[in-house]
Amino acid sequence: MKYRQWINVSSMLFVSFLFSQYASSATDSEPSASATQATTTVSPITSAEMEQGLAQMMQRQNQRIEDWGKTLTDKDFERSFLLGRQLNKTKRQEVCGIFQRTVDEMFNSAVTNRERLSEKDQKLLTDRNLFIQSLGYKDNIVDTRMGFNCRLR
Repeated sequence: MKYRQWINVSSMLFVSFLFSQYASSATDSEPSASATQATTTVSPITSAEMEQGLAQMMQRQNQRIEDWGKTLTDKDFERSFLLGRQLNKTKRQEVCGIFQRTVDEMFNSAVTNRERLSEKDQKLLTDRNLFIQSLGYKDNIVDTRMGFNCRLR
């Protein structure tokens, strides 16, 4: 049984952070006349970077869930009177950890690329809960569609 979960993203800007650092590091490695100056100009994140970041983030998230799902055995499930067969507590925590790692990577990358963000988006980085909610998670809750929810922190 394969488990898939797409992160619902309401703000595509934040999705690109995870991978925009690769684009910025590629441009930083090329020497230019402006690189010798004391001040440098930082280019804002482009829509192409946002689209690429969204696709890569979704692919990475799905791959993590797929890889995790391949390791499941019958021992990873328990019976519940109300819900029937469901994942045991350890496996539920592993699923939540996958979502948390993705959000953590996105947040850390956003902080790293803060100067490429608009002023409004930079303000979201001051409150982690607002950042998580801007990704489309109402009340920082992920509906895993597996009979349980995860709270992101």
